[in-house]
Amino acid sequence: AALARCCASWAAKKRARAKTICRGLAGVALALLASAPLGEAGEEVAKWAGGAQMHLLYRSYIHPGFASEADVRQKVEAANYFDTQGETKIILPGSAPLLNASQVARALDGIERLRPLWKHIDDQAGPLPMFTLGHASYLHSNRPHLNPALYEEFQWLYHIVTEAIQARMGAPARIKEGANAPGFHLFLSSAAWGLPVATVHSDLQYAAQLTGSAKLGEIQVISFTLPLRLPAVGHAGLYTFTDAPTHAGPKKIKTKKFEAGFVREFHVYTVGELVIHGGVLNHQIAPSTMLMPGDGRITLQGHGYWSKEDNQWLLYW
Repeated sequence: AALARCCASWAAKKRARAKTICRGLAGVALALLASAPLGEAGEEVAKWAGGAQMHLLYRSYIHPGFASEADVRQKVEAANYFDTQGETKIILPGSAPLLNASQVARALDGIERLRPLWKHIDDQAGPLPMFTLGHASYLHSNRPHLNPALYEEFQWLYHIVTEAIQARMGAPARIKEGANAPGFHLFLSSAAWGLPVATVHSDLQYAAQLTGSAKLGEIQVISFTLPLRLPAVGHAGLYTFTDAPTHAGPKKIKTKKFEAGFVREFHVYTVGELVIHGGVLNHQIAPSTMLMPGDGRITLQGHGYWSKEDNQWLLYW
């Protein structure tokens, strides 16, 4: 009986792994179909091959995420407009070592202890294993009721990150009262993360944080990422999109020019190194290989804007 249970468990694991690989291969086929002018045809294939969930994944992520060069070109032009017309400037990515190995382990232990508070982002990621710990304003608006649990577990981490932002930006910084505290993105192992399933975007959710007379384009904004776990194979990082090569940022290893007139640069992440860039800079989570059980991409995430009234950076997620 024990041998039968062992064999059944082994077979179930094999089936689950084969299912993951098949989903990944289906994603590759859909990625090819997402290239213009075949994008619309890909929707029909997605529905036929994977039903409603695969169709949602394709329509919401794979197709608009990277297929339309014209759309990305428009996003780059919009960022340039902000950069030249107001105080919302493009800040290129920069990184600095922040946490040692024991501090990274402490943060990951805290994330695991708060696993009951993880939220699966099913309306955005469909069947993919994407979770948040804490509330992100781009997903959940301003819902700070998880802040007490986050502060209890990660007050030490917030202190380190806030001091690093102050040093990088040359001005005081603090987490904004009544706003979502910086939280965590959790991407667990899936072959689909090897595809460009994330959208190209800029972080404009700071508009909901503004008070007083401040308006869009009239304040400076930043976004920051602190990798705590990265895939065991290959590189994980950030794509940025600009008019021309910038030759700036953390460990950039690849640059690609597109016919539509923009450049994509790949900035490599390192566990324990804080990355800061301007929120208006167009960017995209770069694909990464996550096939092994237990693999993942876990990052602390947050944003900030310069408050003229407080004369400091106010941080939130």
